Amino acid sequence: MEEMRVILIIHPEKQLHDDCKRILGREGYEVKCCAESGQISGLMDKISPHAVLTAVRMLDKDGFQVLKAILARRPRLPVIAITTHASIPEAVGWLKAGGADYLAVPFAADQLLRAVEDVLLGLRATEGPHEGERLKTSKALEAIIAASLPILKLKRILPKVGRTDASVLIRGETGTGKELLAKAIHDLSPRRSAPFLPVDCAALAPTLLESELFGHEKGAFTGADRSRFGLFEVANHGTVFLDEIGELDVATQSKLFRVLQEGQIRQIGGRRNTPIDVRIIAATNRDLEGGIQKGFFRPELYFRLNVVALTIPPLRERKEDVSLLCEHFFAFFRRSHGRQDLTGFDSGFVEALMAHNWPGNVRELMNAVEQAVVLSDGPNLTRKDLPDALIQEKPSLSGHGSDVGNETLDYAVEREKLVDAFDQEFFNRLLSVCQGNLSEVARQSGLARKTLYNKLKRIGILPFDVNEIDSASEDVP
Repeated sequence: MEEMRVILIIHPEKQLHDDCKRILGREGYEVKCCAESGQISGLMDKISPHAVLTAVRMLDKDGFQVLKAILARRPRLPVIAITTHASIPEAVGWLKAGGADYLAVPFAADQLLRAVEDVLLGLRATEGPHEGERLKTSKALEAIIAASLPILKLKRILPKVGRTDASVLIRGETGTGKELLAKAIHDLSPRRSAPFLPVDCAALAPTLLESELFGHEKGAFTGADRSRFGLFEVANHGTVFLDEIGELDVATQSKLFRVLQEGQIRQIGGRRNTPIDVRIIAATNRDLEGGIQKGFFRPELYFRLNVVALTIPPLRERKEDVSLLCEHFFAFFRRSHGRQDLTGFDSGFVEALMAHNWPGNVRELMNAVEQAVVLSDGPNLTRKDLPDALIQEKPSLSGHGSDVGNETLDYAVEREKLVDAFDQEFFNRLLSVCQGNLSEVARQSGLARKTLYNKLKRIGILPFDVNEIDSASEDVP
């Protein structure tokens, strides 16, 4: 029989003690309470709690000091903050300091229970494995660089998602890191020693994709001069990551659903079914629900994949991650490109990154930092080392502290700067909305395609030659 789990509540209000005792007690938890942080040391030794809920603000000591004192004694003990003045900066600070969760008062009974259950499940996941397994868990989570609350919350639940075989659907714009998240789930799962195989569903024609997934017998179609195992067989007992699942044609969707439902595949041209044991993680940047309504996506496959739904917000909505990611990419590319002469980056470099809207998300940031590392004259990365699209400042006629009285303003030049700044922001947003489809951008903006290309080229968004595009495309009506 599993031992009763003990929860310690540190809060000055007796009513909250009573509420927590009632809610948690009904679920079989033993709840101990104290009103002052000075009682913690004695209680910790006496009752050895499995989790702690503490007020962030107390008369004698704040919750961050309590958290530090608790983790100094028991580094892996989950500590949940309770606050009546919730704020995102405080929540981020709490999680970065080692806190397990952050609850705003008043909270519903199910919120409290879910928070306690989540942190205890995470504790169980780290209690059982040997040290080597704990190190793997740590490395899988450390690969996800973040300071923003949404990503920190994702990291916190990944061990719980990883240890199951549930299908996962990851949503997010292109370049947000969906494959990185999928790989972390695999590395946190019992399947970690088996293969993790990613498949880009948008990169292959339907006939080739079917062969790639299921394999084929020799002679099954023209060019099949030998038999070939599909990825489902190669990844047996492991994980298959289906990226851009929304790009699958309806026929392949039906076959995939049958595989997931029956747990077996039949190679193209084959006569027998082969049992398989794989976990499916899928990802998309498309509106699958809208696709179902329009007949583009099979509802049965959607519900089979969408058992656990995870969403990665775009980088423009989590700017607090930009500087951390910049440091990570700088260290990586400094080493990989042999630029030991570089020592860091100046404030202007970071300011330019923070001001950018990042339509290409983390992938665009990574490419920008790599370009800066390659092209910089050193010793520090500066604004001028970044791609042109990132360093075009939004001009201001106020001067921002400059000596306006001694400044010579040219009307035509300043007007062109303002127009360019507007164009850059507008078309970056429109490219994001249209998912990089330039024909759609031309249609929505009402510009002739050649005019659009020339404009994007001039403001640094389009790096390739306009004439090359024109020769390969049809005119937009």
